[in-house]
Amino acid sequence: MGRQREDPTVGDVLGEILRRTAAEVEDTAAAALADEPDGVHQHRVRVRRLRSVLGGFRQALDTRAAERLRVAYAEWGRELGVVRDIEVRADVAEEMLERAEIDDPAVRRRLVESERDLYPAAHERLVELARSPRSEERARLLREFVDPAVVDDPDQPAADVFAAVLAKQAQRVAKAEARLDGSDDAHHELRKAARRTRYVAEAIADVAPDLFPQEVEAIAEAGDDLHDALGGHRDAMLLAHRVAHEGALAGRAGELSDAYDTIAGLLRDEAEKRLAEVSPALRKLKAAASRLP
Repeated sequence: MGRQREDPTVGDVLGEILRRTAAEVEDTAAAALADEPDGVHQHRVRVRRLRSVLGGFRQALDTRAAERLRVAYAEWGRELGVVRDIEVRADVAEEMLERAEIDDPAVRRRLVESERDLYPAAHERLVELARSPRSEERARLLREFVDPAVVDDPDQPAADVFAAVLAKQAQRVAKAEARLDGSDDAHHELRKAARRTRYVAEAIADVAPDLFPQEVEAIAEAGDDLHDALGGHRDAMLLAHRVAHEGALAGRAGELSDAYDTIAGLLRDEAEKRLAEVSPALRKLKAAASRLP
């Protein structure tokens, strides 16, 4: 007789989470390497989700093997980030130019076109790295980790383990919040904690939707809100620094630089706006975590 649907085990659920997460990484790789629209972004998201799942469920897995895989995909994620960040910087700069109603070819060249000029070479390097022995080894490690679904004590009730996992992720977010000191680095650490919490909750909801669904959904939504707000804050602040730098270079080259001050101001305003979204999301996450069994 099969196990009752309402009483899944860790082995049942976590094994399926790992298989689905790994499949998403593999399934999105081709589009990223072919440079299809949004391909790099979607593959990077799946790589981050994999790393979050491995980190969030670490205590229920072969810890050493999980960490080895996380490190391997952290390296690949950084390479994807180089390419994706070029896209983001160019897109955000273009949006700011439109918002400020600035139609200056010199400004556009410095802030938008210069970034897009970097993209082909960066993507070509990504493709070369994907063909390397290191990439083949990374894929092999993932297959060997997922195929047997190495879960410690697989017969434990999934509800007990996953409630503890979610509570731990919420605590990780709370600790990152307590370390906030106004710096970009501290906000980035909070964002990473929120991202892992979100992806862990989404993975549980996807595979085991009957496990405390209201709490899991609220935690996933709050984690998404935090991740989005802090990501928007980080993108705006990084670009504001770059705009100020390019403005200084433009001034030295004898170009008009007022537009750069305008854009940097808009970016700082956007960063503050996104930061204001953080506290409500934190309250939502804490409230949902407090209702976990």
